[in-house]
Amino acid sequence: MKHSRLTALLAGSALLFGAATFAMPDDTKKDKKHDKAADTATDTKEKRVKVGEQVPNFSMTDVNGKTMQFSDFSGKTVVMEWVNPGCPVCAAITKAGRVTKMIADAKVIDPNVVFVMVNSTAATANDPKATATYLAENKVVANAAVIDGSGVIGKMFDAKTTPAMFVIDSKGMLVYGGAFDDSSDRGATAGKTNYVINALTQLKAGEKVSPDKTKSYGCGVKYAKSQNG
Repeated sequence: MKHSRLTALLAGSALLFGAATFAMPDDTKKDKKHDKAADTATDTKEKRVKVGEQVPNFSMTDVNGKTMQFSDFSGKTVVMEWVNPGCPVCAAITKAGRVTKMIADAKVIDPNVVFVMVNSTAATANDPKATATYLAENKVVANAAVIDGSGVIGKMFDAKTTPAMFVIDSKGMLVYGGAFDDSSDRGATAGKTNYVINALTQLKAGEKVSPDKTKSYGCGVKYAKSQNG
């Protein structure tokens, strides 16, 4: 009897061990799948578009409250400029007519080029009319004037100053990011090279954009507190 009970006990233990052994691979797979999903979510949340990378589609809201998609400009070269009516550096360049000249010169190089002005500065982005008036008074005619009060778009491009310029080619790749021009005194005097015009000229010639990155100058973009960090 004792022998029979011991045999039964050992058999039961073996069955339990076998069940646990067969269950382990499934649990491991689940853990790996969960970890992979978590990594993907983190990468997406912290994504920053860098020069040489494809720009993902994103939503924009203009000064009139109209929502559009970046994909609406698919197949066209897009120039994005970060603006702030309250920034003296940005205002000086704009009032001097350098922005309108840049747009006019760009249209000669590429008639289909798209200009998007973006305001991510929390203090002025909460008043869309002020941005619209600022652009209109300075005769800046853009394809879109975007209000980015949450700072989501600005953070994606890592726009640090106003002005800050970004050029996306017709295939959707970011090919330039940085300063308006090579001014040696933060825009007080116009530089010899406007980096946007330089990039568009090289794109038209089928050349690699160079320089593709420069350090922008101007007023720092003060994002909404919820977006800081």
